Amino acid sequence: MSVKGNHPKEHSPKRRKLSHGTNESEVSGPVTSQNTEESAAAVGHGTGSNRHPVGRESRTRGPLTTGTTVLPTGGVNKSSVIALQVAELNDELTPNYARLRPKWTAVVTTLEATIKHSPPRLPVTALDAIKSFSKQGIRVPFPEPQPSKKTNYKFEFKVPTQIVIGGALPLGSSLKHQHVVELTAIMPEDLLQEKDYLNSRAPHKAAFYLACIASTIKEKQGPDYDMSFAYLCDVDLLPTIELVPKDKALSKFTFRVAVGFPDASIPVAKTLPTKNCLRHAVSGEATTADQPTPFYNSAIRSAASVSSFEDLVQKTRSPAFDDACRIGQLWLRQRGFSSSARSGGFGWREWCYMCALFLHSGGHRGHPLFSKQYSCLQFFKAMLQILAGRDLRDPMVLNITNLTIPRSEYPILFDGNTGVNILYKMTPWSYQSLRHHAQISLAAVNSRNEDSFDSTFTLNVAAPVLQYDELFSIKVPAARYRTAGEERDFLLRMHTTLVRGLGDRATLVNFRIPQRPNWSLNKNPVLINKEDYELEVALLTTPDNVARLVDHGPAAEEQDEAAEFRRLWGEKAELRRFRDGSISESLVWAPGSPVTLQIISHLATLHFKIPPSSVKVKGQDLESSALGTESPVSAKDAFRIIGSTFQTLASTLHGLEDLPLPIRSIFPADPGLRSSSVGHPLLPQTTRPLNMIIQFDSSTRWPDSLPAIQYTKIAFLLKLAELLTAANTSLETRVGLENTDSAATGHFNTSFLDIIYPSPAPGLSSICFRARIHHDREEHLLQTALADKSLHGSLRDSLTTALATHRRDFLAQPNHTTAIRTLCTRFPPLSATIRLVKKWVSSHLLLPHIPEEVLEVVAAHVFLHPAPWSTPGSSTTAFLRCLHLLSRWDWASAPLSVDLSLSQDMTASQLSDIQTRFQAWRKLDPSMNNVVWFIGTNHDATGIVWTQGARPPRVVAGRLTALARAAVDVVITKGTQMDDLDWTGLFTSPLADFDFQIQLKPSVLRSNKSKAGSTSAPQPNGGTSEFKNLQIHEALDTASIGHDPVELFLRDLNHVFGSTALFFHDQHGGRVIAGLWRPGVLGPKEWRVRLGWSSVPVPVPDDHQTDTKDMCVLNRDGIFAEIAMLGEGMVREITVKGQ
Repeated sequence: MSVKGNHPKEHSPKRRKLSHGTNESEVSGPVTSQNTEESAAAVGHGTGSNRHPVGRESRTRGPLTTGTTVLPTGGVNKSSVIALQVAELNDELTPNYARLRPKWTAVVTTLEATIKHSPPRLPVTALDAIKSFSKQGIRVPFPEPQPSKKTNYKFEFKVPTQIVIGGALPLGSSLKHQHVVELTAIMPEDLLQEKDYLNSRAPHKAAFYLACIASTIKEKQGPDYDMSFAYLCDVDLLPTIELVPKDKALSKFTFRVAVGFPDASIPVAKTLPTKNCLRHAVSGEATTADQPTPFYNSAIRSAASVSSFEDLVQKTRSPAFDDACRIGQLWLRQRGFSSSARSGGFGWREWCYMCALFLHSGGHRGHPLFSKQYSCLQFFKAMLQILAGRDLRDPMVLNITNLTIPRSEYPILFDGNTGVNILYKMTPWSYQSLRHHAQISLAAVNSRNEDSFDSTFTLNVAAPVLQYDELFSIKVPAARYRTAGEERDFLLRMHTTLVRGLGDRATLVNFRIPQRPNWSLNKNPVLINKEDYELEVALLTTPDNVARLVDHGPAAEEQDEAAEFRRLWGEKAELRRFRDGSISESLVWAPGSPVTLQIISHLATLHFKIPPSSVKVKGQDLESSALGTESPVSAKDAFRIIGSTFQTLASTLHGLEDLPLPIRSIFPADPGLRSSSVGHPLLPQTTRPLNMIIQFDSSTRWPDSLPAIQYTKIAFLLKLAELLTAANTSLETRVGLENTDSAATGHFNTSFLDIIYPSPAPGLSSICFRARIHHDREEHLLQTALADKSLHGSLRDSLTTALATHRRDFLAQPNHTTAIRTLCTRFPPLSATIRLVKKWVSSHLLLPHIPEEVLEVVAAHVFLHPAPWSTPGSSTTAFLRCLHLLSRWDWASAPLSVDLSLSQDMTASQLSDIQTRFQAWRKLDPSMNNVVWFIGTNHDATGIVWTQGARPPRVVAGRLTALARAAVDVVITKGTQMDDLDWTGLFTSPLADFDFQIQLKPSVLRSNKSKAGSTSAPQPNGGTSEFKNLQIHEALDTASIGHDPVELFLRDLNHVFGSTALFFHDQHGGRVIAGLWRPGVLGPKEWRVRLGWSSVPVPVPDDHQTDTKDMCVLNRDGIFAEIAMLGEGMVREITVKGQ
């Protein structure tokens, strides 16, 4: 087949214009030739007809009859936006074929001529062939088992009858920068005998044939190429020659030379998936004739069907076919799939052939399943529907009627014309992974409200630490197998065993296998089994079950099932009687170590003789390493205790009598009440008051004056304290004041009531609830006061701030707490994820500038909108995805919209309203001095309830994005090779970027409170142990709950020097307060009254004129002295950048 015949002139680099006349949302359900011919033709014309002219017959009559069944692809153009995005993406992906074609065709022409002029070789034995080529510096790439002196057939070379030019580039469906051209030399039919399809005889002859071609190319064109052997798609039966030109102008091209068989020499009837074609003894063991060899059969049939596949693609291609193959190839690459058997076994080749097959058959009564009128996006959706919705382990057989293939662990899409299972290179785990990704992408592109383009096409989904919940490595000994076939069998048995053992703990078990490198012509094939290698096991886990310590097996009376259970688990299985009286087989796992690790180690040792030391965890459990603290109870149990105590308090409050007004509602409004506080909520050094809101019934007896309302609240709180103490003498109550500087105006809430429950256990702190009263008329009174046009600036600013604070603290905070509590119940890893995100932000000294509620919404986003991944099953994976989200979010030009409800019923109009408000804010505040992050939810359509007032400031938002990008780069680059130092580095902030650092004394930190305030006794091991009585005294110290001297010091710094510098601090144990000078105070400034910051005059040079204005600069030394004086007893030293 000539090069020109394989690559028609229609493949021009001309960009096509997408038709705007079709709306995909107007059509849904099955598409037939009668009701879609006109619109689909328009779409086809707009997506590539310039490159692929369609004949008149196909345009007027269409490829389908009235009764043809095709897939429901969601309509012709469900979303014009994503259709335009896909069209633009295709333009970016399409190479300039006009520029590339002369380059590769010239090389192909030369190679064709060289191959066709190869000298013939007379029949020789296997040993003679090996000796002959060894003298030429070539090792024949025979598949295992290699021929020996007992081989009774001979090897011969004649000029190929045909050279087929294939690959994505010649077919016009390649991606940019992927320039691979394949040349397949078809062996003459007389070189093969009738039964050469058996026992690897045909692959052996093909390997000899390939060595002959390699010898000729090496002799005639060797200096022009870097030559090596490789396996075609990592199939050990199909060796190839890989040629990389040394010419710099051609260095981006790769040319592969393979050997194909004549179609008739490998009979389809003899190589069906149900047939056995490897009947010789392997490894000294006899094989049974009824043991099928589907992989081998499809491999040799694919080598005999090269021309058939190329012809099928040419005959069935449609205007949008090439674009669909390009988009499909991109989608697969982003998910780590390729045609290589060691990278999923599904890539461009399989996608292209499946599309071509379904354009030819697959539908009802043999009609095409796909329509040639499909647009690129429709092709993509239709392919996703096949991959996601059809379980191909129940074989799908095309173009043959009298063949029945039983259900298999492997996927089967069998083409009767070629005798090839298109998916023969896939494994059970790669197929399950592919289906998983297809289901996620199909749901995303069919979503009505979400913008799915980026998650479907542009994001790299394949990073293991972002994709999977748990990762392990198993060091596989080299002695486990000797051939590629034995490796496949070993991995299948391993996967089947692990899937059974993990059960409902994992929804997906995937293997990642090392790639095979190319090898030199004078070397033997590089097989992984010659040395130990690491098999990576990746899990998607079920959070509700993954940590279960006791597994219940079959009941004692179920003898067959119990025997099978014991065969799987060995001595680990034991018969137990449970509390309900039942007796059953069971497994008990040890706490403190991941149960999944124990299961994998046990099964690997029992069934595969792999020692437990060879099984290791890849990655780290950040929940224990970054958040773990020594405590009598875990953080999860502490949150449960707090929740239970809150319910008790709410019941007590509702039962109080003699109140002036009955209590209408009690709302939680604190991170500790929604399981999202960073520190352990019940340790003395981290405990804080837990905010809650009390709302009384409406009454006309409430005053209409804001100051009077605040005094009335104090009276209510005093009465509540009296009644609570009388109802429960173990409670401690105290009324506190806040915002006293504005008490005269009554704009802000001025009082609260602390209700303190005694410590629930030794070593734990008392539980302090801080109650505030919400009066619903306050908002109305504040709005009324603001409506007065005669207000002066400072009073108006105070009222505006008070109204925003009231809405945030009394309206948004309870709604937010309720939503996050619900989500933490629905998604068990969410609580730890939120805490990790806050810990990470705090470790980089940014948490004082970012509202915690915003970070909680970000964490919830990765659970509610997880695409392109599934819902995370571990807090570490979810945390890394949060960093990924923060690194990608362009907050300057796009809002973050999150539906915090489980029903996900946020409407398109609500999303549109959020977008409109965001755009209005950007026009009103283009410099982002007031609103930087805009985060809209179903509870807050304004998008600014948490972020108004530059929370965070633009400089902080920019730094957070930069830090997130740096962290994600490390995670993706190192992946499973990250060590403890790398994980620790994620939470270590570079301080060199700050202008100055205020070093604090360790004794004033809350995290060191217990160590500083206690006496320790030496232990035999050299450690210390605090006296129990001092721990108990510390837990009972209710006066210091929530008292943090560093926080008060930071508040004073912001109040005094906030207009001069930005201050940064890690609120959870940080020993440094870092500072950045505000840009407005740097450099010489004209001196004037009320500059707003401390300054010193700059001397005027003598040669300047007398009318020169007085200049000044920032008085840095004076400010540092004032900071030291303000923090006397707390500040150890102040270090300045550059000094």
